[in-house]
Amino acid sequence: MTVNNCVVSGLFESYRDSNGSTIIDLSGGFGFQVPEIIDAVIRQADLMGLSNRVLVSEPLINLCTTIATLLPDPLDNSYVCNSGDEAFEGALKLCKGLHPKRKTIVYLEGGDYGSLSYGRCMGAPDLYQEMTRFLGLRLKPIKTPDDLSTVDWSDCFAVCHTYLHYDAAGKLGLPSDGTLECMYRQARGADVPIVGMDADTCMGSLGTMFGYQRVGRAPDIVVIGGSLGGGAVPIGMYTCPEAMAYRVYGRSTPAKHGSTTAGNPLACIAALAVLEYAQRTDTPQRCISNGQLVANALCRLGARSIGSVVSVPVEDRTVLQGIQQRLLSQGLYIPEPVGPELVLRLPITARPEVLMRAITVVRETMSNVINFAA
Repeated sequence: MTVNNCVVSGLFESYRDSNGSTIIDLSGGFGFQVPEIIDAVIRQADLMGLSNRVLVSEPLINLCTTIATLLPDPLDNSYVCNSGDEAFEGALKLCKGLHPKRKTIVYLEGGDYGSLSYGRCMGAPDLYQEMTRFLGLRLKPIKTPDDLSTVDWSDCFAVCHTYLHYDAAGKLGLPSDGTLECMYRQARGADVPIVGMDADTCMGSLGTMFGYQRVGRAPDIVVIGGSLGGGAVPIGMYTCPEAMAYRVYGRSTPAKHGSTTAGNPLACIAALAVLEYAQRTDTPQRCISNGQLVANALCRLGARSIGSVVSVPVEDRTVLQGIQQRLLSQGLYIPEPVGPELVLRLPITARPEVLMRAITVVRETMSNVINFAA
């Protein structure tokens, strides 16, 4: 297979491809080659890169201790994985261990639960019916509080939600307070653990360090990843109360519940550097400021922001795809649209002066494509 183009370098919100073009990435994440993060990883690489997963390293201990101080009690027991997707799978396996004979997962529909087995089944149940049957799952997607009235709680082993999701109209936003409140109340009444999938929304992108702070409810298990690796080394982790972990794993070391390279020193150092950077530079406020900057500049197009996520309504699907393709040709990368909106996910480390250049391109492109379509 011949690759005609690929990424060769990056810095903050921009990357350069093998054709020599500079692309502003508006698909979210932490950013590229942030100097403080890369320097920390290089220093650790001089000491030790990878280690056997049954050996506990100092960076792993420091990361788990740091996360415990940042999350509310009793979330103090962390399992480190290679990615947020992997961490989500691990969290659900923990839930299954608490209720091994149960088969139902209740989850907020329209969220991104990752690309591994459980996540695929929940994200696109129609496409993965055979996998769902193979895993022995019963899936119960929730759109409104009324949907909860049909849940068989005696068969449910996990309740899951993301902190951003697409609603019935296909628009991206926060979960409704009413739906989350009902999910939490009924799950806790049935002694079913709640998993908050925060892999794509942690480290400030919603205007808070963690998603639970934005919605005002702490789940029983927090899953983080994505930006936690600082664009340097992939990492994810799920954190739960020690008493919950003990019921399933006993006193067994957390290192034995990850994959081969999970919790390696390089990834843990990257995550520690990201946490320090996020607190020192106040990334939640930066994301709010950047989101407002872009939304205000695009206000005539009906733009709205949630932290660093900016949505611009475009009802015509064909026009929306044309805008996305034209923006890419103009040096702005935006993922394939899902709903009737152009969604700009500003990287956490995006620089305002670069975003201003991107805004000009978005305004001009949307005006040209929409006028041409009309």
